[in-house]
Parts: sequence; structure tokens; C-alpha cells
Amino acid sequence: MVTWIIVGSVIGGLLVLFLIALLIVYNIVFYSPKKWQQNNLELLDSISYQGKDDLAREMIKRLVEIPYEEVNIQSYDLLRLHGYLYKNSESDEVVIMFHGYRGGPHRDFSGGAYEMIKMNKNVILVDERAHGKSKGHSITFGRKEQYDVLNWINYARSRFGQDIKITLVGISMGGAIVLYAADKVSKDVKIIADAPYSREKDIILYTMKNMKLPASFLYPFVHLASIIYSHARLVDDAVNNVANSQSKILIIHGTGDSIVPYQSSERVYLANKDRVQYELFEGAEHGISYLVDTERYRKIITDFMK
Repeated sequence: MVTWIIVGSVIGGLLVLFLIALLIVYNIVFYSPKKWQQNNLELLDSISYQGKDDLAREMIKRLVEIPYEEVNIQSYDLLRLHGYLYKNSESDEVVIMFHGYRGGPHRDFSGGAYEMIKMNKNVILVDERAHGKSKGHSITFGRKEQYDVLNWINYARSRFGQDIKITLVGISMGGAIVLYAADKVSKDVKIIADAPYSREKDIILYTMKNMKLPASFLYPFVHLASIIYSHARLVDDAVNNVANSQSKILIIHGTGDSIVPYQSSERVYLANKDRVQYELFEGAEHGISYLVDTERYRKIITDFMK
């Protein structure tokens, strides 16, 4: 009897240690927001702007100073989600924009949102779940966020009318999010994804390999941490979502991207050439194709939205 108690105690102790280890993994990979995420300039330091840092700072400041309305919706799992509405009462279009992993809308769309506002469109900059002023503490790499897209679309239609023209724009993780939603939205919704990954598993493995970690060995534990603490199985593949979509889709990527390799979005394009317009920006780092060739980027977006 004593032996069984000792064995049970050891097993219980090991299980507790294992769950603590998974909680640490969850905190590193999935927990958000971290304190530094609230500062646009600290966010700015988290990726390479290829010598255009000062320009990026000016663009962020320019966007933040444009008047906006703060809006809130409720997610399917009862989280309060927050956004910034730049309203144009004369427009029959709304652009809903989704930022990157542990990013923020004013940094990630300092150029893109400004262009949309200049084009006289209504713009909603979304604080994704577990970011900014939105509630929640778990990033799920698009698994849950794709359904938040549908709630933002419903908000736009209720606010501006059922006939409002809608374009979804996502960058980095936000790009993956809008691609995952591609098979769930109506065919009149346009989709633009800048520097997206195609599968949650792939981007996590790629990041761990860049960190010189044993990615194949560690990934099952990362995924288990997501299942236990985020309640999310990372099983999406944008190839399938796009294949089952009726929307008009544009994917943009820089060939110099060291965070999300352009081959990830190319994989979606190659599997769906008849459905996707694909534009590469030579040498551009992660999410800064707009800065590398602003005129070309502007023309691609303008022509696509026409």
C-alpha cells in the first residue's frame, strides 16, 4: 500500500512539473499581451525596416494623429474585441485590417491604412484578440481569430448597411487569419494578405529552427500547450481555405522575408493559381513591401480593389 502511495505521489509530482513546463511554453509562445506590445515604437524595433526606421516612425505618428472612433464587438466566445474606425460617410466601402503576431494596427498598417484613408474608404483597424485593447490572453495563430473576422464583417454590415463593399487586409499573422477566413466569407468580400504563412505548424517550426532549437522534438509540446491552455488545435492550412473560397484574393510577399519565408505564401498561390493574384517584392523584408516600393504597392492595391 505504501509503495502504491509513493508511486502515485511521484507520478502526480511529475505530472504537475510537466504541466508547469507546458505553462512556461504557453507563456513564451501564446500568451499576450506583453507590456512592450502597448508601445508602437518598441513594436517598431521588433523587425527590420532595412534602413527605413525613421520613415516608419513618421508614418506611425501620421496615422495615429488622424481622428478615429473607438468601436467594440463581441467574439463568438464572448470576448470584447476592440477596433479603430476611420469613418468616411460618403464611402460605400469599408476596409477591415488585421495586424501581425504580437503587433499592433497602427504600426503594421502605418502605410496601408493611410493609403486606404486617402482613397476615401472607411477603415477599421482591428486589435486582434489578446492584443491592444481587446480582451483575451491567447494567441491561436489564426485558429480562433478567423472567426473573429466574421464578427467584424457582421459589424461592418450592421454599421454601414448590408450592401457595403468589404475588403479584408491582413499582414503576417493577420494575413494568415484572413486567408483562413476565405472559405467562410461571401464571394463579394475581397481579401488581401501581405506576408502570410500558410500553416500554423509551419511558422512555429520555422521560428524554432531559426532559434537553433530542436523544432521537430519540441513542436508536439508546443501544440499540446496550445490545446491545454489556449483550447486551440493548430490544424489550419490556407491552401484548403483558399481552394474553397469564392472571393477575389491578392497575396503580397517580400523575397527577403526572414520571419515568414515567401515560399509559405507561394505554396498557397501554386495550389490555387486560378484564384490568387500573387505579387513578389524583390529583397523586401517581413511586411515592408510597401516601404521598399511604395508606388508599385499602391498601384497593385488600387488596381485590385477596382
